[in-house]
Amino acid sequence: MKNKFLYLLCWLVISCAPKLTSNIQNNFAALDANALVVVLDISDNQIIDGSLVGDIEAKDGGLAVNCTYYENILNLKDLARKSGANLVKITEHKTPDRRSTCHRFKAKIYRVENPKFYEAKIEWSADRKLTWDDFKGEPDRIKYPNTLALTNSGFGYESGTTVFKDGEIFIQSVFNTNESWVIDDGRNDYVLRHEQIHFDITEIYSRKLRKALADAKISSNTIDKAKPIFERIFREMERRQTRYDQETQRGDKKETQEHWEAVVQLELAQYDFYKGN
Repeated sequence: MKNKFLYLLCWLVISCAPKLTSNIQNNFAALDANALVVVLDISDNQIIDGSLVGDIEAKDGGLAVNCTYYENILNLKDLARKSGANLVKITEHKTPDRRSTCHRFKAKIYRVENPKFYEAKIEWSADRKLTWDDFKGEPDRIKYPNTLALTNSGFGYESGTTVFKDGEIFIQSVFNTNESWVIDDGRNDYVLRHEQIHFDITEIYSRKLRKALADAKISSNTIDKAKPIFERIFREMERRQTRYDQETQRGDKKETQEHWEAVVQLELAQYDFYKGN
């Protein structure tokens, strides 16, 4: 009976992670654990100029946990780095269903010269400031006739599910490169600082969301209660972004702009405890 219990315990531990597989065709040296790896979803039709490294897959290994969309994307990135690849192109994505609570992926991985060139979304990071190369969208001069640059950023949440324990809730703030743009007259450091603060404000409210969900003791088992909290904080962020543009006159009032920059840095520090998942 003791041996049977130990066997069962071992089986449960083995089953607590998604199954990751790879088929490597070209060998490259492994990348640093923090090296940038860009992920392109199925609908992204960019032409990839690089070396195909191979195929990778994240699938349900049976009673798997830790396999939300967010977690399995991280798993694919890690697998790519170990194979010397810095770009992941998703070719198949199965969402959770009656057979599995996991997001399951198939992807091709590549080694490209400049992965930043392919980025569609940039997750906020204190070490990753925006550059004008990140503004890849086409300017809309009809809808925004007096705008030098436009930042498209936002945040969202995802809940993990598991039969063993409450799943985690993951929150990301991201900058959308293909929906953000700048005109030639706006390409200067001062305007770029203004746009970076827009992204920083997004990050502040993603941290406020983490705090609010923690204070309300929201877990994957009570995720239905997260929606009104998310909507409230998202509306607060939208009002704050609008006020920022109004008070700085879209960055033209330099003294007010500098005041906002200081306030935003203080708020980022204030909510530093809630900066990551």
